[in-house]
Amino acid sequence: MNENSVSLQATWRRSYDSRVFITMGMLNLYDHSESVCCQKVRLALAEKGVEYHRHLVNCEEREHLRPEYLQINPKGVVPVFVDEQGRTIDESSIMLEYLEDRYPDPPLMPRDPYWRATRRLWARRIDDGMHIPHISTISFVISFGQKFRQRFDTQEKVDIWLSSLPGEALRNAQRRASVANLQSETFRTSIMAYDAFLADMEVRLEQTPWLAGEAFSLAEIDVVPYLWRLHNLQLTGMWARRPRVADWLSRVTSRPSFRKAIIALQEEHWLEAMRATGREAWPTVSEILDR
Repeated sequence: MNENSVSLQATWRRSYDSRVFITMGMLNLYDHSESVCCQKVRLALAEKGVEYHRHLVNCEEREHLRPEYLQINPKGVVPVFVDEQGRTIDESSIMLEYLEDRYPDPPLMPRDPYWRATRRLWARRIDDGMHIPHISTISFVISFGQKFRQRFDTQEKVDIWLSSLPGEALRNAQRRASVANLQSETFRTSIMAYDAFLADMEVRLEQTPWLAGEAFSLAEIDVVPYLWRLHNLQLTGMWARRPRVADWLSRVTSRPSFRKAIIALQEEHWLEAMRATGREAWPTVSEILDR
């Protein structure tokens, strides 16, 4: 764990004034270990060697929806930066651009305008579809839904939970996922969307070693958490016939930044749950892909 990590609960006891939620003189990251969006930001921080103060937000206990946290980020999501002056920056893709602007060395944005545009297209595709609904649906149906149904065991509890979520798109996606299962059309649609995404990755990687040209860039950081989630869900068979995607993933996850930002901060209880249910789900996923 980052030596600068701190439990958000401890900071909340101090005051409801959001100005005390920062460590002066450092960039502050409000974070969750297994959030794909948080993983993107931590990877960029690690690649650039930026020191920061890590505030852990327990989303399972809905800390991100408490009034204290909503003072920091009214959207009620992670991640979010609070800079040394108490100013906030949210949305993980914007946070990556902020880091590139503020810490330009080493550069993670291609210099050539075409490849810069290509990187932004990968980011747009992640933001506009792969995140909501597809990775959330796959994760929920295969693994996270089990704990959810134990906790929200009546429709009334589900409705209250849905009403607390920020944003209509997220509420609608979670509403569909909450009633989906491995045989549902919702789940099949998300698996096929991922299959198409991986196919496009394979085509790009036939042409260049990285997703946005000849060098590792923010495009890799945009995408890799979304494949790593599939890896943890035991769905690596989705790229078994895509050798370039498999090679790309091996190269990215072998980088020191990945070990520091992802591997070292993984939470074993989350991984165990994803592995167990993922192994059970793979035969169904394989059938969907073979149809």
